[in-house]
Amino acid sequence: MPSLAGFHLGGDGRLYAAGPSTLGRAGAAVIGAPGGGVATVRRSDGLVAVFTVGTHGGLVAGFTSAAGSGLSFVWHPQGGVAPPGGRIAAVEGLTGTHVFLTGVNGAVYHAMYSRSGALGLPLAPVTPTGSVPQTTSLAAFAVGDRFGVVFVGGDRAVRVAVGRIGSGPAGPIPIWTTTAATQPNVAPLGSPVAAASGTGGAATFFTGVDGRVWRIPVAGVTPQQPVALSGPGTVPVGAQLAATMAPTGEFVVTYAGADGAIRAATDAFTPLPDPWVIAPPGAHAPGGPLGLTYGGDDYLYLGWCGLDRWFWLIWWWLHRRFPPPPPPPPDPYHDLFGIPSVLPMRTNFAVGVTLTQPQ
Repeated sequence: MPSLAGFHLGGDGRLYAAGPSTLGRAGAAVIGAPGGGVATVRRSDGLVAVFTVGTHGGLVAGFTSAAGSGLSFVWHPQGGVAPPGGRIAAVEGLTGTHVFLTGVNGAVYHAMYSRSGALGLPLAPVTPTGSVPQTTSLAAFAVGDRFGVVFVGGDRAVRVAVGRIGSGPAGPIPIWTTTAATQPNVAPLGSPVAAASGTGGAATFFTGVDGRVWRIPVAGVTPQQPVALSGPGTVPVGAQLAATMAPTGEFVVTYAGADGAIRAATDAFTPLPDPWVIAPPGAHAPGGPLGLTYGGDDYLYLGWCGLDRWFWLIWWWLHRRFPPPPPPPPDPYHDLFGIPSVLPMRTNFAVGVTLTQPQ
């Protein structure tokens, strides 16, 4: 099993980390709202960064060190921008780590942290004030030297904003192009979204008003026509999505169904990625938050919070000679186990999952 880390903000507002077999506090300070949004990234140097909206309403960034001494936290001085524990997303790009959050003024914001952990691009709006509710879900992706964020706009259309680094009078600035990737009224307002990117491109995912999970391929930096990945009514309204992409281009998007079973839609087995059941009913709360990462070893690793423990799910995803069986039986090639927690947890706590630096 690779070096895994799952993160969540506990009931006391402190950051907690789950390893393959342990669960403990990652920092002594209260940094955010209980169960609040977290974004986790493995940086290009192999170290891990964790981001949240802190108690001051601004960005808090935690970085691991090469010496393995744990996380050190940096508080962005600009507060009152977003609700503590609010929506946040991050992705590793060519020039640094790009972080997005939803502001209290109804704008989507962006900042970039350099390789040193310093702020390379200041926090600034991507969209106009009032363009989205402050509860709007975000997902981040990167394609080549471009970086982007996907969200459901105020008109209930899925929108994709793609940025590049340009030159301003005082130094580098992000230049944004925002595109409506769907027609209006296709997704519930504030509907969760997901994104995945790799060397072969990117894709974004959303749940439609019809209860389907949809994929929007991104060719270069241009969103393409949405493709349905499930039948109507199969995804709970408001279900949290998590997605990733293998270096060879296969994608997977996961969610907890109405019965609490974990389901995965992927193009790894057949051209028809109707969701397979990869963990049994009752494994999670319907539509609950979950995080995932691809281990590079054929396996997908998912993590989420239960009522009194952290759950890890390991699923044999790639390079199988045969696809999983059709529902309802769950695919037998999975392993589900929990790590008891000393402090109470809730199934609606947001989580982030990543690989850590190899030991």
